[in-house]
Amino acid sequence: MLNKKYLISIERLHLIAGFSLVLSGIMVYFIDGIEMALSWGVFGAMYISMSDIGEDDMSEEKRNQSSHSIRRLFGYAGASFSLVLVFYYLTKII
Repeated sequence: MLNKKYLISIERLHLIAGFSLVLSGIMVYFIDGIEMALSWGVFGAMYISMSDIGEDDMSEEKRNQSSHSIRRLFGYAGASFSLVLVFYYLTKII
């Protein structure tokens, strides 16, 4: 059986979240200073560094496990929340 393909891979969701958090860190520097900027930057960098979990190499059985479904759900949540954070900080700066 062929591996299931997703609209957005978990790796891309992690990259979206990571870069959005780093961008949030840059923007929050102008609002709250270096401490919050570094905090968001470190968190975003961690997301980027864990972005390659090898979803394309997973077997169909592993992709259908509930743990992977939970990972995908929170991948979407992390990407969505981090994008909202970027827009939140943009409105604070502008």
